[in-house]
Amino acid sequence: MTSTNDPPVHGWFDAGAENYAQRRPAYPAQLFRWIAEHAPDRNRVWDVACGSGQASLGLAEHFEHVEATDLSPGQIAAAPAHPRVHYQVAAAERSSLKDQCLDAIVVAAAIHWLDVPTFNREALRTLRPHGLMVWMGYEPLQGAPTALQSWLDQLYHQRLQEWWPPQRRHVDSHYADLPFPGPCGAIPADFKIPLQWDCDDLAGFIGTWSALRQARQRGRELLPELRQELQEIWPQDQARLRLHLPIMGRWGHLNE
Repeated sequence: MTSTNDPPVHGWFDAGAENYAQRRPAYPAQLFRWIAEHAPDRNRVWDVACGSGQASLGLAEHFEHVEATDLSPGQIAAAPAHPRVHYQVAAAERSSLKDQCLDAIVVAAAIHWLDVPTFNREALRTLRPHGLMVWMGYEPLQGAPTALQSWLDQLYHQRLQEWWPPQRRHVDSHYADLPFPGPCGAIPADFKIPLQWDCDDLAGFIGTWSALRQARQRGRELLPELRQELQEIWPQDQARLRLHLPIMGRWGHLNE
């Protein structure tokens, strides 16, 4: 799971699989309806680098068959079973899928971890004519009260700078600096992941960030300190807050 010319990140996703499955939010149903509406057919879709199935289940509501692959056995083991989802441990760049067997390919919050040129060749091989490709992810959290939002913004953009892996720059650019293998456009800006989180939910989500995983690999456990700060700044009169993650990404039809 590496992006072009970036160093590999081994073991992160296996080590945090259970926490990732519990703490990462689901994508909105409207987004999966939009994907299905733009696919040339709804027979078979590939959820690439599926993690613990955050997008797989949503896709299964609209497609007959979901091929869900991830390089991490731990992530696949943590994914919930579904009769229309076939989970498999496999590299995105070297799948066992047949030529031109897919109506759509979705990469959810993961394209920045892949060898993108190699993966693009695999996508072109496996997509049917006019097949749909979607790279989607989300921007930093929004909607918090002023003091908490300032804390979140500083944490993401400043305090964790030394710990973010280099692949994070692709997320910040909305994947525009990665080579899409055909004509493409931006995912509509009105999609977002709505959240109603308490302090523990937010701390748990922060704990899944790659910056914290990298710090942990280097002997620094940042989450206890951040959790304490979060508890101190959390509005005392609100157990839960309405937050959201804006959806971003790129999409297009390939093999025209």
